[in-house]
This record gives sequence, C-alpha cells and structure tokens, in this order.
Amino acid sequence: MRLNKRFYVVITIVLVLLAAYFIFPFYWLAIGTTKNVSQLFQKSLLPGRPSHLRSNMSGVFSYQNGVFLSWMLNSFLYATVGAFVGVFIAALAGYAFRRYDFIGKRLLFVLIIAFAMVPGFATTLPLFMMFRDLSLIDTRLAVLLPSFVNIFGVYMMVSYWNQIEEEVFDAASIDGANDLIAFWKIGLPNVIPGFITLFLMAFVSIWNNFFLPLVVVNSRARMPLILGITTITDPQGFPVYNLTLTASFFTILPLLILFVSLQRYFKPQIYMR
Repeated sequence: MRLNKRFYVVITIVLVLLAAYFIFPFYWLAIGTTKNVSQLFQKSLLPGRPSHLRSNMSGVFSYQNGVFLSWMLNSFLYATVGAFVGVFIAALAGYAFRRYDFIGKRLLFVLIIAFAMVPGFATTLPLFMMFRDLSLIDTRLAVLLPSFVNIFGVYMMVSYWNQIEEEVFDAASIDGANDLIAFWKIGLPNVIPGFITLFLMAFVSIWNNFFLPLVVVNSRARMPLILGITTITDPQGFPVYNLTLTASFFTILPLLILFVSLQRYFKPQIYMR
C-alpha cells in the first residue's frame, strides 16, 4: 500500500514537471508582451508594466501602416480556405474508396500511404518551379493550391468512412438516394468528428507553414502571419524584439480559440477494415 502511494506521488511530480515544461514557453511569451527591449534582456520571469503592453500592442498594429492586419487576414484566408477545401476533397476521396471497387484501388491506397510519409518541405522546390512556369509566384494561389491536396487527410478519411456499415448505404439506395445524397446527407454526418479533427490538424499545419510562403511569396502584403512577424524591423533593419514577441502572442491566440471551441469534436482515430 505504501509502495502504491509512493508510485502515485512520483507520477504526479513527473506530470507536474512535464506540464510546467510545456506551459513555460507560453508563460514567457505572455509576460514578454508586457516588457520593452531592455527588460527582455534582463532575464526576469516577472511581468513588466501594463503601459509597455499597451505600447507594444499599438506598435504591432500600427507597424508599416497596419500590415499586421493584412498578415492576419492572409493567414485566415490560407488556413480556413485551404484546410476546408483540402479536407472536403479528402472526404470525397474517402467516400470513393469506401463505396467503389475499381482497378488499382489497393495500389492507389498504398501510394497514398507512401506519399503521406514524404515531408512537406521536400516538395517545395518542385512546387516553386511549377508555379514559376505558371506565373503564380508571389500570388495567394501559390500558397493556397498546395493545401488543397491533403494526402494524409485522404488516409484518415478512408479510416473514418470505413466505420460506416454497408447496410446504411444499401438502405439509402433502396430509398432512391443517389451518390450525392448518400455522401451529403447519409455519410458525411457520420464522419463529422473525423472531418473536424482533420480540419483542425490541417488548419494548424497551414497556419504554421513557414517554408512554402517564404519561397513562393515576395511581397509583404501577401505574407501570412508566421512569415510576416519575422520581418518586423526598425528603420535601420534591426529586429524589434518586443514587437515580434507581441505579434507572436497574437499569432497563437486564434489557434487557442479554435481548439477550445472545437475540442469536443477532436477524436483522432485510425481504423482500417
């Protein structure tokens, strides 16, 4: 009995230390928004002054005639449209794998699994060359189009569609439902948890995507937040650390709000028949 108590105490201490380890960067970022440049280099873990928070926020939103708002709108455009379209296409592909038998189905699925293992940055150079030939460099489409192809999303959606029994689709067919009705009104409501889970994952991935916009976007007006905040400098070209930290804090707030509002749908699950 005493051994069990010691074991639970040790586990609790380990978990508390791990929680502190993961929470500390967010705490440091939050208190960094309340400091000026000189206070940031003092290595103090105490908050600064509220007046510094107000001046930092004012500096961020007034920087370069309000370009920060343009970066935020760009990020919302890239992440929302890219994630939704990518997940919707993946849901259509998952429905096709679930409902139809066609030549090369197993081979195609193996290729999907293989391509899902390729890191995203490995495709950046081919994408750059292709967009250059199509005159899409420094356009928003150069950031949006790659997000419409979600290979891992297809794999995940196949696993969710496979959980719907064949009898459900058979009953819909007997009632006269075509493929569009079966997908939209019968199947899709049953895979909503998977759809939203994948949407969250895709949204975060696109929101935090740095390398692709760095390569295909040149003008500041089309940059997403994650790239734009790295260009915050003073007139002499030196980084303004307090403004960069404050902008970084505002960068993570939409992700936090999104996860809190949709967390009840977040059910990661991989299942194959």
